Amino acid sequence: MGSSVFGPGSALKWAVLVLLLGQTSLGLRTAPGSPCESRCSPSNETAPEEVVCLDREYSDTDVGRKFEDCIGCQLQSTFADDSSGQSDVEWGLYNLRFAFTSCVYGYPAKVSDVSNSCPVACEDIEPALKFELAHPSALSLNTWCGTSSFADNEISDCGTCYNLTYDEHNRQVYMANFIEALRYNCHFETPTEEQFPITPSRIFTESMLPSSTADLISSSSTPHNLALIIAMPILGFIILLCLLALGCFFFIRSRRKKVRRLRQSGHLHARWNDTGISTPQWAMEYPAQAQGHPYGPTVYSPQAMYSPHPDYPQGPQGLGFGFGFVDNDGRGQEVGYSKVVEPVITSPSTAYSPEEKNLQAHQQPYFPPPPKNGKMKQPE
Repeated sequence: MGSSVFGPGSALKWAVLVLLLGQTSLGLRTAPGSPCESRCSPSNETAPEEVVCLDREYSDTDVGRKFEDCIGCQLQSTFADDSSGQSDVEWGLYNLRFAFTSCVYGYPAKVSDVSNSCPVACEDIEPALKFELAHPSALSLNTWCGTSSFADNEISDCGTCYNLTYDEHNRQVYMANFIEALRYNCHFETPTEEQFPITPSRIFTESMLPSSTADLISSSSTPHNLALIIAMPILGFIILLCLLALGCFFFIRSRRKKVRRLRQSGHLHARWNDTGISTPQWAMEYPAQAQGHPYGPTVYSPQAMYSPHPDYPQGPQGLGFGFGFVDNDGRGQEVGYSKVVEPVITSPSTAYSPEEKNLQAHQQPYFPPPPKNGKMKQPE
């Protein structure tokens, strides 16, 4: 038994076992049960051997291609472990932070000998990026964002420096995009079961990401409501114009009716003193007598209005019974009660003697005396 354990054959088996154990310890941290496990070779800790630092190594080496493929899967995953609360997006961002600190600060392990001045430009944000990096907790993966050293101006200086690394063999623009993706999530934390809004193809490219100034998840829903947001004010403006036009229509219509009524009433008032519309019938039938009447042609003449009738008693000058009164201006007025019958129309003589003309000119109206008992005698 001892020889089987410590013999030459057993030694080879132990060497293979140690090698296998070493290989299984290499990998990138993922959420338990993640669909990205096959791409990330998950382990309890992210291994420094799984990190590369130069842009060209992400396309030229197996380690770089594996890292990009694993991170791309995690950032686009919506998986979250219900028991631990861990999500693929959180561990994907952790792996980006691990790669950045390992390449820039050599922490927790030095993985590159690239030399440039950018680590000096990024030294102010070093304490924040190293926070709980070696021993991460699923409940504090975003705690480091709250440290005061992770300031926007310092992040911008650091990212700009790495964006200006033009050496083809030592170019590290990916590092600028790593730090920019981390800053975005610190400003606008990705909700659980949501994909990271910045696509991996924009991170793993030599074009620097813009500064994080807007929530991409909230703004992504804006285009769906953009038409409604634009249409509502326009619709309200159209409705307002329609109401104003309707109000103007009824206002103008009312004004026109009022002006029409005023014109009609003004026409009647203008003809109020028009004697042509009140000329008595007798004046038109007896123009000669009307011209000689002392009150003018518009005063009714009893001689013309009342003709003698044999069935009714006649008063003086052929008038029926009536009464007279004096108006406020001193002119006498009379009202007769004799029954009006069809007047006898005779052709007036056009030849008058001087005595007749003088008599007609000085003829005065007759006012019959009122009855003694105060009542008018009704015709029988």
